[in-house]
Amino acid sequence: MKQFFQFNKIFFPIVIFLTVIGCSSLVFAQASLTFQFNITPDVHRSLPRSPQIALSTDRGEGGFYLVGEKVNLRYQATVGGYINLAQYNPGGSTQLLVQNKFVQPNAPQMVQFTAKEPTGTHRIVVLLTPDTVPRTKIQDFLRNPNRAQILFGKQYAINRSEFVIDGGQVEPILLVQPIKFTLKTNDSIPFIISMHDYSGRPISGKTLMLDVPVGSLSSHQVRTNSKGMATFTYYSSDKKRSSVRISVLFPGDADYGWVNTEVVGNIR
Repeated sequence: MKQFFQFNKIFFPIVIFLTVIGCSSLVFAQASLTFQFNITPDVHRSLPRSPQIALSTDRGEGGFYLVGEKVNLRYQATVGGYINLAQYNPGGSTQLLVQNKFVQPNAPQMVQFTAKEPTGTHRIVVLLTPDTVPRTKIQDFLRNPNRAQILFGKQYAINRSEFVIDGGQVEPILLVQPIKFTLKTNDSIPFIISMHDYSGRPISGKTLMLDVPVGSLSSHQVRTNSKGMATFTYYSSDKKRSSVRISVLFPGDADYGWVNTEVVGNIR
């Protein structure tokens, strides 16, 4: 089985599987461990989705549930291995719901649990490995899942999902193009921001905050139009920089929770 995990580089960082529970057939979730840390929406959405493992809720990505309703999570791996499954709660804690559970290849799984407070967006992450993982390493991974390659080499795969328990603020999806750039000194580059919900509907009339430590911006605030879009321009300074980070932040309001993203570039 280890040979299977030598994935093609295109799919390399993939097989962490997030779900709120794990087991064969139908399982009822019972939290086993709780950690007092969390990850940002940006970090969660940056995690790859592995073709080696399918994950979905019965109401789709970003599906809404009322407190007390049943949530059904379905997953299926194409290769046998050990599952570690965790849920990041909007209150700031992380629950390890499945620890080192062996699953057979191509065997449909379903986890069922009751939607509970805190309300808001709950994020699921799943990790599939050929061998069991020590608890300390699982904790290191959950604290910073982008370190998966350092922790597991090529012997892992990941996936992610999220759902919303109604009553809380939902983070919108915030995208900036281009996401990376290379610029000469004393030059400029335009950017396009798009903001939408999980159904793809544009979110209009929202003010976004922009910031950059080096160079300057055409504006430090922009507002999304009827298509959920906004634009700005970055102007480089007269000094070369190996790394420049432009921050785009939506501070949240009565309808949507806060979300931020970064554009990374260099000045040559």
